[in-house]
Amino acid sequence: MRDYDEATTFLGEWGPFQRLIFFLLSASIIPNGFNGMSVVFLAAVPEHRCRVPDTANLSRAWRNHSIPLRLQDGREVPHSCRRYRLAAIANFSALGLEPGRDVNLEKLEQESCVDGWEFKVFLSTLVLNSSLFFNRR
Repeated sequence: MRDYDEATTFLGEWGPFQRLIFFLLSASIIPNGFNGMSVVFLAAVPEHRCRVPDTANLSRAWRNHSIPLRLQDGREVPHSCRRYRLAAIANFSALGLEPGRDVNLEKLEQESCVDGWEFKVFLSTLVLNSSLFFNRR
């Protein structure tokens, strides 16, 4: 078996061309690092739920119960992509019916988020936590 130096003698000596190629290839690694770090900013999904428009004529009780609950990690949380049909709950609100007492919420028809979403603002992020950690002196 030949050694490495014998196998690569046809390439020639380490000259200016080889140094140029080495540094150009090394510099191309830097954007890859930025791509790898972008996951810190792009991977998080903030908590969100369907928006109920302010113009909807709903009582406070119906506004608070307008989003169906779903089981997630052993606890009930508001559904992020469904809401009760707005026309139906506005009608129940106008009739003075109470959610859960006069109307069985499990039997109400649901719809998708036709008016968009409401997002919770991140109060703590990886970047914020690390800057607080490193600035504590």
